[in-house]
Amino acid sequence: MIRAASRDENHRRGKMIMSQPQDAGESYREARRWAAGLRVCLVHDWLLGMRGGERVLEALLQLFPRAEILTLFYDPRSVSSAINRRPIHPSPLSNLPWLHRYYRQLLPLLPLAASRLRVPYKTDLVISTSHCVAHGVRCDPSTPHLTYCFSPMRYLYDEGGAYARGGAGLWAGLLKLIAPSLRRWDAAAAKDCSAYWAISDFVASRIRNVYGLESRVLYPPVLTDFFTPRAEDGGQGSIQREEKARTAPYLLVSAFSPYKRVDVAIEAANALGKELWIVGDGPMNRRLRSVAGPTVSFLGRVNDDRLRELYRDCRGLIFPGEEDFGLVPLEAMACAKPVLALRSGGAVETVLEGVTGAFFDVC
Repeated sequence: MIRAASRDENHRRGKMIMSQPQDAGESYREARRWAAGLRVCLVHDWLLGMRGGERVLEALLQLFPRAEILTLFYDPRSVSSAINRRPIHPSPLSNLPWLHRYYRQLLPLLPLAASRLRVPYKTDLVISTSHCVAHGVRCDPSTPHLTYCFSPMRYLYDEGGAYARGGAGLWAGLLKLIAPSLRRWDAAAAKDCSAYWAISDFVASRIRNVYGLESRVLYPPVLTDFFTPRAEDGGQGSIQREEKARTAPYLLVSAFSPYKRVDVAIEAANALGKELWIVGDGPMNRRLRSVAGPTVSFLGRVNDDRLRELYRDCRGLIFPGEEDFGLVPLEAMACAKPVLALRSGGAVETVLEGVTGAFFDVC
């Protein structure tokens, strides 16, 4: 008689599948072939832009060429061709008009929407890449479900103050009302997963504190073959290069969300009269522009080629927010640029003080 696997059996199976290539001592190439044969479903919170989470998703798509994607919101104009080439199944909420303007305010509806996403039949493995509700997708009891956690939901735990600072008082008030029920749902969804992986030691600690779960740390991939220093050209001497670097603007690359603390970098540039380039966009766009002085330039969103040039041309990267990991500092360092970062979060694990950058302690 065939019976459904229990939750404990499912958890053991998930750990076995994800550790199989290493435990069997297979080579990297053999492991890739093994992964390519799996029928994988990737569950991503939303596909409305290309940020660090979407870079991770691209890497997983390379590893699992048969993978399909489930997501809450999907705008094909906002993501890369590598993502658009795959079968993508968005929730019905994705059909709402002008979604970019207010999708964050749909948070009370997202747990139900995530639980109603349909995992394709005969899926070997479900991987949710989650910072919100993707880990709440419902799977067949016999299907292992690994969550690669970018962070437990910031809205619910330690970032309420940051969102209030961002001028979202009404939003913060709504969160306060619904937070208890969302936390209960969030904890139950986390414990239903077969295994948890974290993008940093910082996030692993947060998973332990929030969910009481242990997780394995797997750092996200960085495109170090693409983000490289500019080759020396034209016989330009080292003195000239150093002088150009001293007079170049600083660079900040970020979404314009409250916890990113872009305002801190702007205040510093205003006070010191330093030139600052800012790449990015988001809900705080208008407010940040209103407080920026004449030395601050907003460049909007840029493609990867332009971003690489900005890394190469800047004096250094400013990284003022507490990030769960932070791909941007690693991209800048790969382009041989120093990083000035808040001494907190994932940056502490990647920036070598006095070698590849420096820290500041008060934000």
